Amino acid sequence: MEKLAEQPRLNQNHEPLNQELRIRTDAETWLAETLNGTMHTSFEFSFDGQELYGEDGGSMGEVFNDAVEAAQIIAKENPSLLFELRRRQIEWTEYQDMLDMANGDKPNSMIVVSDFPPELMDAKEDVGGYNASRQQTMLRVITRQEDGSIRIITQSLDKSDRQGLEAIYQAMGEPVEEGELLGQRIYRDLPGSWQDNLANQLTKTYDDSLTGQQGGKWHAGIRMPSLEAVTNTYDFVRQQQDLIDWFTNEKLSDPAAAEKSRFKLAATMSARYERYVSSQDMAKAAAAGRPIAKSELSMQAIVSAFTQSLAKEMHREERKAASKGRTFSGCGSSVSAELSSTEGQTQESGYGNKAVGSDKFGSLKFNCPKGHENTRPRNKLIDKCKTCGTSVKC
Repeated sequence: MEKLAEQPRLNQNHEPLNQELRIRTDAETWLAETLNGTMHTSFEFSFDGQELYGEDGGSMGEVFNDAVEAAQIIAKENPSLLFELRRRQIEWTEYQDMLDMANGDKPNSMIVVSDFPPELMDAKEDVGGYNASRQQTMLRVITRQEDGSIRIITQSLDKSDRQGLEAIYQAMGEPVEEGELLGQRIYRDLPGSWQDNLANQLTKTYDDSLTGQQGGKWHAGIRMPSLEAVTNTYDFVRQQQDLIDWFTNEKLSDPAAAEKSRFKLAATMSARYERYVSSQDMAKAAAAGRPIAKSELSMQAIVSAFTQSLAKEMHREERKAASKGRTFSGCGSSVSAELSSTEGQTQESGYGNKAVGSDKFGSLKFNCPKGHENTRPRNKLIDKCKTCGTSVKC
């Protein structure tokens, strides 16, 4: 299958992929996006002069190239999802810009507005990771650090309000064209102090636009009852390490079975998050007129008060979510009680295909024993890993 461009030559002395860390990070970012709140993440990628590497040791180029190949399969199998190929090709050029930034050939800062696909604006149900009701944009602020590394800060923006998104361009003095915003990147040379707070400033710009249009108070596109601090869903998820540890171990021992458990994983995380948010409000109301500091409301203390064994908790929350017909959607995957397997692999920072799919053999995307990601044709098996040649036969 044709690639968009030749990948950078990988440094053979670079540390190998840490499969456990990749599974853990992917699970955390996916779960954070499934929760009904605002998600803010920050990842750094080292640069060896040719390629960018994630914290898990994986090559960024392989991730972007695999996403394009997977999108080609998606478009062939289902032409109505052709927009996925378009978006993955745009993201490939975004990755090329990151390499140029790391080399010092482009300005040190890049703003990407990864808006909700226009083809899904009228969708009534979630489509493989795209949440039809929230219609989130992923705002990415990508910067070159003093040591040459690349940092990606991602902020979710609910509603994908066009006027609010265009306000971001206006704030940066950048013209904006009609149509999809994903490829309309903003480049600037900025001092480090500006880089650090830019995502927060642009989020405020978006929220101020919503206030001007509709009144009220907003945070990352979510209407807020007050100006109190908002819990970052990514921070919340990372504090639930019993769930993350469980899923990581399951994925390492039996990937197919782990994927079928995503629904109950998300259901349990969502129930904990909803209890936590509700408990903050109830505790403050019962505090005899004394406001309770957030530090006094430990996330773990609140969620553990409602739990027994982890297995019983997950079983209970799975049944409750199934009875309500809930669907949990995050970047790369939508799961429901009827479809308790992923519709695609999660990608950090909002990149990657949202509707890869599965068939009678399981997910169309999987990792070889050495951790390299593969994508196979629907209803067909492959014998060897396309990257290292390791056997992937069952």
